[in-house]
Amino acid sequence: MNTNKIFAAAFNFFRHWKVREDRVTLIEKLDTGGVGSLFDIQKECERRGLPLSFHVIRHADYEVSLRNLPGLFALFTKKAYYMATSAHIFLNDNFMPMAYMDIAPETTVVQLWHGMGSFKKFGGSTDLTPELREELREVNARVTHILASSEHIRKNYAEAFCVPEGKVIAIGCPQADYYFEKHDVRAVRARLEEQFPQMKGRKLALYAPTFRDDEGRDRELLSHFDFEKFERECGEEYCLAVRLHPQIQSSKVPENVPNLTGYPDVRELLLATDLLIADYSSIAVEYSLLGRPILLYAFDRRWYLEKDRGFYFDYESTAPGPVFTTMDDLCACIRERGWDLEKVKAFARLHNDYFDSQSARRVTEFYYPPGCLSTENVAGDANTFAGAKNVPGDANTFASAENVAGDANTFADAEIERKDRIHNMKIIAGLGNPTDQYKGTRHNVGFMAIDRLSDALGIAVNQHKHKAMTGSGFIAGQRVLLMKPLTYMNLSGESIRAAADFYKVEPEDILIIYDDISLEPGMLRIRKKGSAGGHNGIKSIIKHLGCDTFPRIRVGIGGEKHPGQDLADYVLGHFSAEEKEQLDEALDKAVKAAELIAADEIDEAMNRYSVGKKKRAKKSEEV
Repeated sequence: MNTNKIFAAAFNFFRHWKVREDRVTLIEKLDTGGVGSLFDIQKECERRGLPLSFHVIRHADYEVSLRNLPGLFALFTKKAYYMATSAHIFLNDNFMPMAYMDIAPETTVVQLWHGMGSFKKFGGSTDLTPELREELREVNARVTHILASSEHIRKNYAEAFCVPEGKVIAIGCPQADYYFEKHDVRAVRARLEEQFPQMKGRKLALYAPTFRDDEGRDRELLSHFDFEKFERECGEEYCLAVRLHPQIQSSKVPENVPNLTGYPDVRELLLATDLLIADYSSIAVEYSLLGRPILLYAFDRRWYLEKDRGFYFDYESTAPGPVFTTMDDLCACIRERGWDLEKVKAFARLHNDYFDSQSARRVTEFYYPPGCLSTENVAGDANTFAGAKNVPGDANTFASAENVAGDANTFADAEIERKDRIHNMKIIAGLGNPTDQYKGTRHNVGFMAIDRLSDALGIAVNQHKHKAMTGSGFIAGQRVLLMKPLTYMNLSGESIRAAADFYKVEPEDILIIYDDISLEPGMLRIRKKGSAGGHNGIKSIIKHLGCDTFPRIRVGIGGEKHPGQDLADYVLGHFSAEEKEQLDEALDKAVKAAELIAADEIDEAMNRYSVGKKKRAKKSEEV
């Protein structure tokens, strides 16, 4: 029974219903027990009083059995309907039915991913079958954004999800907020000790190995860890517990060792852990935020590197702690306290850009800017948020945020500027006329430039907002909105003004790309400001913005008219074969220039690409 295709068919049936702005679907494909980034986003929206209705699709809904017949019926009816009509869909894993779904253009799909950072390789970075790789591509072609915790890992995520890097946004990991909030660690320890009395009076060492993608090796995994030796040599100070990866089903934990595999909240468990023994798991990334000791027991390191997934960064040099292949060396390190907390801090900084409790807020504001929904109860006063000093645990016992991120009170100016760029929108709009009648005409060069940018950056321009087709993403860490106004050329300013007001964008941060009859075909002229020069689309923008101080890229279309040909007929006509070649080169340059301008390098863009000569000395006619 192919539940993926059946669910997709049900979804496509309900796609004919209207998408609701206030509806959200959370897809918990990897069972996290109702915790993690998915539900942190929900809590943040609820805390702000946003009028949203949340609907959850869980891994258990997919169980094909007689006892789950009611669940399957609900999945293929009610839940398919809710998902098809949701304006936002958030995921924590690859959801394979999406490969066969016709997702509405106005629906935003966001991959939060269940792991943090990019330690071991996964997804498209591994040796997949051609069929599975193609299916993964189809799934993520329908994803709008993939969220990452650091700029350092954007390229890795793009490879893993088989998407252009422009789809990956380094905006933070909501589930990491937990580690920078205040919690009652003693209460957590008390609950653990009540369930496992052997923990009393000792520190907690957690062994958390990952799966090997090999049933035989997974089954024998724990046989390579000498629990008796650990108890003899380190048991006086540490109580050893085990938490297996959810994909390890066959490895058996010794009866006298606390098995915390089913503990509902891994973050709470890590908060109570004094020493982590990992191998290749991304759990080390989250734990590194606490600045506590991490040891890596990699008894099969050579096999793992050669036969399995491998790593995005060099395993030895970037590891958060010493790497061991024998129990003798592991136990000796624990007895001698031979770990290196500086390596833990460096590892944390490699995989994470944000050492605060604000990632859920950042993500929520990105997709639900203040005022985007009708609500009288929207929180957001910066004074209500906990600062980076709100560190988990007893400050005398546990590492503070300063031990992880350096000075918690001060970021370098460049770091503050980089983070501001993520939240301050810039607009890049191409001018043209809607409908197929005008597609590919000279007057629609601006639309063509946006299409070229969309392809280059992997930013889908498929949402109908602000009287335009729009799509948001990032250029060199700067948040941008790509726009194609649907108002027709002479009213372009209505659309540009609506978007500028909504995102609070200043004219200097609005780049307009449009055609210029006074330039030779394929030439570019880049300016920081200026008059309309007879272009009605620019006239409209100047009128609605109340100024002409916005940058622009003018693309030359000034070929030779036929005798007696009206100028309007010319600009609304199609390019010749020779002009198409010139235009193709010009659009590539326009894309590169736009990327530089978005990165505040307009002078460089002008030096490199603004090389066109005026075709006519006289003022061009109005079009």
